Amino acid sequence: MKRNLLLLTVLFGIAVFQVQADGYLDSYDRQIVATCLVLEAGGEGTEGMQAVLNVILNRADGYLNRMVPETVKYGAFSCMSSVWKCSEPDFSPLVQRAEAQSDAYEQAINLISLMEDGFLQDNTLGATHYHAAYIHPYWADSLHYLTTIGNHIFYVERGSQVASL
Repeated sequence: MKRNLLLLTVLFGIAVFQVQADGYLDSYDRQIVATCLVLEAGGEGTEGMQAVLNVILNRADGYLNRMVPETVKYGAFSCMSSVWKCSEPDFSPLVQRAEAQSDAYEQAINLISLMEDGFLQDNTLGATHYHAAYIHPYWADSLHYLTTIGNHIFYVERGSQVASL
């Protein structure tokens, strides 16, 4: 499978985000990231969850070991707001809620595997921020618009270098 994906990448020039750390997320961090994907964009299918995963990875500057402690647990994602301020957060109720959406959860796990293997296309063009299309947060005007995917609008800080396809 990896060989086929690599061949597709070479043949079609698919842009992928280079993961900065060797290895994989541990099983608990994998559950937390998958939970975030499902609760933030599970209703938007693979493309929407892939976009959220790319934002998490972009915020961590491509370092797998920074994805959970510096992005997901930091409170940047509204789905985690009920637990991230706790000194010892318990993510298990959120994980259970996400796992109940079994198809979306399985898609999220598969996306994480693609990311870990370096085969995840950054469909956000380097975004580090996003919000639902039906709101306009105070911070949106200070950022550079990149793209809209499903019901989410994606941004990066002004002056930041973004991916080009």
